[in-house]
Amino acid sequence: MRFNRKSVFLFLILFWALWLAFPGEQSFSGAQGLRVAPDFILPDLSQKKVRLTDFKGKVVVLNFFATWCPPCRAEIPELNKLYRLNKEKGLVVLGVSLDMDLPPQNLTTFVKDKKITYPVLMGTTDLAEKYQVNGVPTTILINRAGKPHTRYDGLVPASRLEKDLSNLL
Repeated sequence: MRFNRKSVFLFLILFWALWLAFPGEQSFSGAQGLRVAPDFILPDLSQKKVRLTDFKGKVVVLNFFATWCPPCRAEIPELNKLYRLNKEKGLVVLGVSLDMDLPPQNLTTFVKDKKITYPVLMGTTDLAEKYQVNGVPTTILINRAGKPHTRYDGLVPASRLEKDLSNLL
């Protein structure tokens, strides 16, 4: 059987669409999961150092993203909304940019253009490896005890994220 370029292209588009429609979700209760969220110290856009353990006692949404990623961009309005509505209840949203080659001023411009209201940190390859991030977006919910609760690989449906957060808050 021989495939032409058009059929391969259509297959890839279909695969990508299905991946976005049905993101992978994993619970961290299994033996392969992280028992404790790896701590980190990363700079925010003003070069202030942010440490994960500073948020112990709060629910943390750790969202790994890249500026060039369409699904990542699609999640931003929902993450803004969730942060705005729940920060008084102890919710922290941390965006972790994996645009390692992007100058910080370009990331600052992106954050302003997209009207991101939650803290955005400049990520590292080492951190992505610690959290086993193989693609973006990857979102990890961390409970008040600092333990990973749920992981989403791919675009997170807003209703699913809201439901999972309501159980943690």
